[in-house]
Amino acid sequence: MDAAMQANEVSERVVVRLGDEAIKGFLDLRPGDTIDALLQNVTAAPPPVLRIRRLDNGTVQEIPIDRTKAIFYVNDFNGDPDHRDLHFYRGAPIVHGVWIRLEFVDGEVMEGLVHNTIRFLLDPGFFIRPTDPRSNNRLVYVVKKWLKECRVLGLRDI
Repeated sequence: MDAAMQANEVSERVVVRLGDEAIKGFLDLRPGDTIDALLQNVTAAPPPVLRIRRLDNGTVQEIPIDRTKAIFYVNDFNGDPDHRDLHFYRGAPIVHGVWIRLEFVDGEVMEGLVHNTIRFLLDPGFFIRPTDPRSNNRLVYVVKKWLKECRVLGLRDI
């Protein structure tokens, strides 16, 4: 079994964005930190230091969470460079949570769903679930200090 397959069994594929750098690799998970568990636990947050097994050279790098812009939990590392993100539209399905549009200080824009809790307001970051069903991102942890703007597009009780 190759290293990528072994890593995928105990880790999540992530792209960690650090301002001007993107690190692709496998995030070592704490017990219970599956994507499903993170989506269910509205108070969840990543550990203060991420342990990433880099895709490019296999070394393990420790990255303090406060240095990151965002952590993208991805389906694959290549993504689709021609993919156009789906944005809010009138025919959107009824969903639970708060539908928000984020603009990062570097101009990147993303939309997704967050839990409507006080943690979203108080914590230094939050998990957002992309609303585009064809997105390569399954879940994203956003560090607030990298945000220029956050707009609520829609609201529904969870």
